[in-house]
This record gives sequence, structure tokens and C-alpha cells, in this order.
Amino acid sequence: MPPVQRGIDRIVDGVRHPWVTTDEILEAMKTFEVRTDDIWVITYPKAGTTWMQEIVSILYHGCDIQKADEISILKRFLFLDQQKTDVPPHNEAMRMPSPRLIKTHLPPKHMAKQLIIKKPKIVYVGRNPKDNAVSLYNFHRANTYLRTYETWDEFFDAFCADDVIDGSWFDMNIYWWSLRNEENVLFIKYEDMRKDLASVIERVSKFFGWSIPDKKLQDIVKHCTFDSMKKNPKTNFSDCENIDQSLSAFMRKGEVGDWKNYFTKAQNAKFDKLYADRMKGSSLVFEFEL
Repeated sequence: MPPVQRGIDRIVDGVRHPWVTTDEILEAMKTFEVRTDDIWVITYPKAGTTWMQEIVSILYHGCDIQKADEISILKRFLFLDQQKTDVPPHNEAMRMPSPRLIKTHLPPKHMAKQLIIKKPKIVYVGRNPKDNAVSLYNFHRANTYLRTYETWDEFFDAFCADDVIDGSWFDMNIYWWSLRNEENVLFIKYEDMRKDLASVIERVSKFFGWSIPDKKLQDIVKHCTFDSMKKNPKTNFSDCENIDQSLSAFMRKGEVGDWKNYFTKAQNAKFDKLYADRMKGSSLVFEFEL
């Protein structure tokens, strides 16, 4: 049985996109005016985007947690991938004062071309593909902008075939890993955020040249734990009208290793082989359990 169509998606240049990622958006990315002082958070979908946005937001506001959380995380960053109003996001971006906070999941072939030339600060978050796939599957269940899949098995096959929104997990992560030594790119692993959030926050702070006042780090760590953010109405997407959290919470578990509750032995063996083949030649290594 084919996936149930709630949101209509389509394939553009070999990549599947949801209907809110319009042809106009993809065309605009070819000439999108990137600014050198932009601040970008880039991820494959459901790889820790909101988590990193909250960290960047707080550091950006001088480690003032209350100031950062005055408005929803949904409104702090411009999401370039979605057009839900009459105003395309690239037009909105032109009117924004600098420095702009921007997020995107667009794959390398559809990202803003000037990113490589203008070299704004970019934080990329990568997550191990097994947990990433499980999280994205559940996100499809709740997000009315996206198609649903009748079973995990259907989604697993689509994920392995690079036939899910924003395309290949492999292409996206290998691409940004290859740029990790650029001065304007910081590659962070989701699993490191779970293991030692304080160290990750310090790395992000150092990357942007922002200082953390004495004794403030632990306050930020406490505020930015997954459990804290899940309870925070400014970060848990409780104000997002297109997400039915009765089906699956936007911030669901955040665990490393939850994939073991979904992958069958046969699926795990199939994916391990695929992973070995696709990652061959790359030094990028992920942890699949902690």
C-alpha cells in the first residue's frame, strides 16, 4: 500500500521535497543573497535542529536565557525551506536586519549557492542515521504537512533508497563533514550533545567568538537539556499548528539507541551493509548507542 497522502510531496532534481518547499524557494536559493555575518544552523531533518537553535539563541543573546526565550523558537530563526504565507522566505530574509539567524535542511544540491562564497558562520549537526531515521519516521506521523507511512517497514525502505524528504542522509552528512575544517563551519554530533552538553556549548561559543560569563554555563546546560526543552513551550513546538503531538511528540525521546526498538534484525543487517558501502572513504564515524 502506498503512503497516505496528507501533505503532497514531489521529486525535484532527484530529491523529494514537501509541498511547503516550493519551486520558487528552490529557484531562489540559486541567487539567495547570503551575508557574511549570517548565522546558519543546518541539519538533516530531525537531527537536533531545535536543540542547537536554542543553544545558539541563548549564546547570541549574551547568555540571557529569559531574553532568548521571549518568543517561540519557531520565530527566532528564519526557516528558508518553507513557504506557508504569501511572503516567500527569501523575500522576508531581505528585510531582516543583520546578523540573521537562519536554519535549513536543504540538501547540498539545493542549498544557497553563495554559502560557499560568502562563508557565513555555519553550525551543522549530524546524528547517527538509525536514530535519525526513527525520529523522522515519527515526525511524519505527526506533521500534517508531510505524508504518513503505513508502517515503519515502508519508511525504512524509503530511507535506505534516499527517497524521503530532503533526500539522502549520506549525501548530506558526508558533504558537511568534508567542510568541517573550514573556518566558518562547525560540525557537531548529536551524540556528543547527549554525552557532554557543556563541552558542546563551549565549542559553539568559541566558534562564534562569544564569551560565557562565569557560573553561567551550568545554567545554560540545565536549560538546554532535552528534558527541559521538551517541557518548555518556547521550544517544544506546542504552538505549531501543523504538528499533532497526540500522534507523536515533536520532542519525543532524544535518546541514542532508540533505533533498537524499531529495526528488525534483518533491517539492521541490511542497513549496516548499506552504511559500510556508502560511508567507505569517509572518516566520519557515529555512535549508535551510549
